Amino acid sequence: MKASKALDIVVTIVQLGGFIAFALGMYSMITVFSTALPQGGGEMELEMTDPVIIPLHLAPANQGYLEARLSVSISLVGDGDVLASTSKQVEVPPGSQVPVDLELSLPLSTAQQYLQEGADVEWVTDIEVSSLFDFISFSNIITMPGGG
Repeated sequence: MKASKALDIVVTIVQLGGFIAFALGMYSMITVFSTALPQGGGEMELEMTDPVIIPLHLAPANQGYLEARLSVSISLVGDGDVLASTSKQVEVPPGSQVPVDLELSLPLSTAQQYLQEGADVEWVTDIEVSSLFDFISFSNIITMPGGG
């Protein structure tokens, strides 16, 4: 009877530890994801040189207690074709903020065709955040219409 009580206690401790680790990992993932998206709707100032460089800046912050990994991929899609794409993966330690700089590069002729008001283009952003040694992860694809 004593062995079964000891086993019950060990199982309970493991379950409680797993629940706490899961909750801490989820909190880290949510804080990184919520800060990984650009805030506001600011205008981009582009120089029409060849090639046209579109700079993108993110600043994900991890207010949680476990490290999180952020993978972000951004594509400019026009008429069903990927015009430009870039991606980056960063580790975000607990209690810190990591700046992420991405650049999309387009030929000048393509930029003049697709980066004008009313052009049929979309910004496709694929964001994945994982934590707890990649045991838990969250991924989301966001598609936004865009043009000049």
